[in-house]
Amino acid sequence: MTVEALPLPEDVQIALHRLRSYTSLTAEHSIANLPDKYASYPRPRFAAVLVLLYYKPEGGGIRVLLTTRSKALRSHPGQAALPGGKSDEEDGTPIRTAFREANEEIGLPTAPHPLSAHIQVLTLLPTQLSLFRLLVTPVVAFCHRPDLILPTLKANEAEVAGIFDHPLEGFLDPDVMKRDGERLVEKGEDWIYEDELHSTTDLTWLNNSSYRMHRFRSSSTPIKGLTADILILTAQIAYARNTTYSRHASNQAEGFGIAIEWVMEEARAAGGWIKAPRGDGNTDGSGGGPPGGAQQPNAAASRFTEEKKAIENAAIARLTGRRDRDDEDLGPYTPNVGLSRVGTPIPPSS
Repeated sequence: MTVEALPLPEDVQIALHRLRSYTSLTAEHSIANLPDKYASYPRPRFAAVLVLLYYKPEGGGIRVLLTTRSKALRSHPGQAALPGGKSDEEDGTPIRTAFREANEEIGLPTAPHPLSAHIQVLTLLPTQLSLFRLLVTPVVAFCHRPDLILPTLKANEAEVAGIFDHPLEGFLDPDVMKRDGERLVEKGEDWIYEDELHSTTDLTWLNNSSYRMHRFRSSSTPIKGLTADILILTAQIAYARNTTYSRHASNQAEGFGIAIEWVMEEARAAGGWIKAPRGDGNTDGSGGGPPGGAQQPNAAASRFTEEKKAIENAAIARLTGRRDRDDEDLGPYTPNVGLSRVGTPIPPSS
């Protein structure tokens, strides 16, 4: 089926091109492509989420689709999240996991449904560590025909209380919400913080490092934790600029690899995998604590030195520099040419 894409402004085309170009740069940082290094990490702790983007012609630019989790769920009840959850053995890839979960949670069309041809995968982001020590791979995709697909979505009431969206640029500059007249929840139960649009708290994390919890005011509940981290990174790539606020805590470990190594070393030192907080199996780690959970330092974890942190940060800097240089040669965005996995159907839900 030919993808009948709606016309996109040049700035949106360039943003999508940047996301598409990010695939080859981050392939080695995806857990899906590191089976040997992480062979000892339990497969039931693998998960994926879907960052589904679309363009809103009537204002708001690039939007991202989010859900409000059901208050009946055991983990992160009533909180904002990206569609997603734990990988099933038969999934095989994070892409299949993300789309299967999105189909189950909000009825997103998957193959062989003809509307699935209007959704195209752009890239995989680096794998993240969630509150429940899941290894979460974000799958970024773009919906070319939101006018056809969004009306078909329906929340699975057992898991999802509601569906909403948010401007992607708002994760770089929260003032976008006021500038563009975005609808916001009233201050009170759904936004209890003194800050108008964006609130942060620095928490103690793995190996006595720090983690900066970001919270964004939205039209629903606050977008925070791992969900916020994933969307900040998505926006940084798409718009090729940094946040207007301070992104990390002073001694925060940047890059998922360090945190995952800490957890694996902790498990080896303990003689087995430490029991994670109880969850419902469908969490993306969007909740109120830092990814991986706040932990006390231990001797095994402390063997990870500043030198290793510097090595990983240098690798991230190289990726950033390469991406910036690639932007200089970006051509026009073509929906059916060059995109990762374009031309193949979105994986079926079962």
